[in-house]
Amino acid sequence: MWHRKYVDWTAGQLIGRQEGSDREVDFAKQAAVYGLYAANNELVYVGQAGRGCLYNRLRNHALEDDLFCLWKRFSWFGFYSPEQLGRSQVEDIVVTRLALKDALDAIESIAIYLALPRYNLRRETGFQHVA
Repeated sequence: MWHRKYVDWTAGQLIGRQEGSDREVDFAKQAAVYGLYAANNELVYVGQAGRGCLYNRLRNHALEDDLFCLWKRFSWFGFYSPEQLGRSQVEDIVVTRLALKDALDAIESIAIYLALPRYNLRRETGFQHVA
């Protein structure tokens, strides 16, 4: 969960750290499914950002559209690794072949990650087969 007040919406960057690393990464150009959360952590909006536009979509919600007053925090599931973002190696083809079960596991994991339903006890992710 990122708090929107700590983002400089004029900088064009989303600087953060990958879990378990001290290295800074700019996630602004991430392709992602994202969620916007109210102050009480209620999920109020889910959207998507295509290649290169996570920052732009979030900035629009923070400053320009009717959602600006409804949310305080945001989170996302990105499709590109920090290494790909650092080298600007982001391609339209994310996965060339994926079994239905693996796709469903990944979609379920994204929904759980964004919505954080209190009665869903699943802790593992469905991303192990996504390459």
